[in-house]
Amino acid sequence: MKKQLDKIINDSESGSNQILLNLIEYCKKYYDNSEELKLIIKKSEESLSHFATIKQFIKKLKKKLNESTYEDLLIFLNDYKTKNLDSIISIYNTNKDLFSQIKSFTTISFSKTILDVVKIVAQEKKKLKVFVLESRPVFEGRKLASELCKINVDVTLIVDALMCYAVKNSDAVLLGADQILKNGNVVNKIGSYPLAICAKEFNKPFYVIADKSKFVNKTKFFPNSSPENEIWKTRKRVKIINHYFEEIPSTLITKIISSK
Repeated sequence: MKKQLDKIINDSESGSNQILLNLIEYCKKYYDNSEELKLIIKKSEESLSHFATIKQFIKKLKKKLNESTYEDLLIFLNDYKTKNLDSIISIYNTNKDLFSQIKSFTTISFSKTILDVVKIVAQEKKKLKVFVLESRPVFEGRKLASELCKINVDVTLIVDALMCYAVKNSDAVLLGADQILKNGNVVNKIGSYPLAICAKEFNKPFYVIADKSKFVNKTKFFPNSSPENEIWKTRKRVKIINHYFEEIPSTLITKIISSK
């Protein structure tokens, strides 16, 4: 089972909400094993603390582990998962009129928040067109495109460099978020900043969809370096920069769509 935990911890394709749900399900298997839960907490703090929503969960899990019975821990885990899903419904209901006006949009990477909202929107309207940027170097956009196809959404997968074409032919740009800083800036997958610039160039609204767990009490973001060989395995004397996330200025964001 340790391999399963490592797979969750090292997941570079899924968004933070999907990783959180996977982590909760794993914790439920060991809700009555305090040593295993402590290991889960330790590994999560080491590898996933840059995800605001997971950092918040781990903080609450540590407190519950110290104060609660095993039965209470299981209730906490089930409730946390339910609240996470309920927030998506709240986001949609609160912004139903806005979503009803969008017939096509561009997005990047894989965001479970985006996927879950689209699932609801797709039930309400017959046609919805989505351009998905593949999101190099891990190509997690392919995962989102595949999931959208399962719910009969009209999906077009494109390379990141073709984002101008996609934005020009969309009603809006919709993104998830890794973090929402105190100054209103948003941290999301690399490529999101130029996507915001494209939206401004073509006068298209740029929306960020995120639940309250993504809001953090800090104003600075420092990107972590990811494996260089994801960019080029056989390089010689070539310097490589591989960052997964970047900061989007609040001035380029039309609205942050969140739950109440």
